[in-house]
Amino acid sequence: MSSPTAQQHHDEVLGALSALARETEISPKRGELVRADRRSGYAYFGLRTPDRRRRVAAGFSFTDQDSASVLAAWDGIWNLANNGDVMFAALDFYRHRIGSRRWTAADGAELWSTTVGWIGRIDNWAHADDLARLYSFALADQPELVYPTLEEWSRSDSEWQRRIAMVSLIHYSGKNAVFMPIDPCLQLLANCVDDRRKTVSSALGWVLRELLAVHPDAVRAFLATHSASMPRPAIRRATERLPQPERDRVRASLA
Repeated sequence: MSSPTAQQHHDEVLGALSALARETEISPKRGELVRADRRSGYAYFGLRTPDRRRRVAAGFSFTDQDSASVLAAWDGIWNLANNGDVMFAALDFYRHRIGSRRWTAADGAELWSTTVGWIGRIDNWAHADDLARLYSFALADQPELVYPTLEEWSRSDSEWQRRIAMVSLIHYSGKNAVFMPIDPCLQLLANCVDDRRKTVSSALGWVLRELLAVHPDAVRAFLATHSASMPRPAIRRATERLPQPERDRVRASLA
């Protein structure tokens, strides 16, 4: 008996999520609203994130295989999918595996070697940020392997490459968000300071805000050097956690 094909794996996940949409009584209109809100070219069921993640956590016919086979299956699914929820399923599957006690540097390198190609199918901020979350752990595991590609993306014309390069520098908002040394972070961010696109400038401001909590002097110096070139929304976001007098002074200098 032949092994299941990538198309069969894809169809299994698509069918499972379609069934979930029916079970949870998701209106087709909700999927269209999600697509329109994200300005995405993909179709969506509009599944609620907790419902979708629970279904992915329950597993599929291929998810009990060895890690390389499972990753190859998800890679095939990602590259075949024309449904945004199916693409989220691939990201969901690794969301709770990365950073766990069982996760190793070798796992990070294996994940990166395959998912580095996934960026080519990104067309919206939600997929971009979930993919960046995976990349952030690969970066933490293998900085010498991952950082050069992120730095290259930060110098590209692609809004998604630039956004993902920056967001990958942070694990998540809050405690332990910052894990990289500050100098390579700021070197990468400097490549994006004059980009006015909302998807890029919002990421720049968010990453600077998180870095400020851990490296306040370095980020203040960065803002002093680059604020004249930065979009105002990025500066407002970056300075949210400064003491009010200092925040007001930085923002007033832009008026």
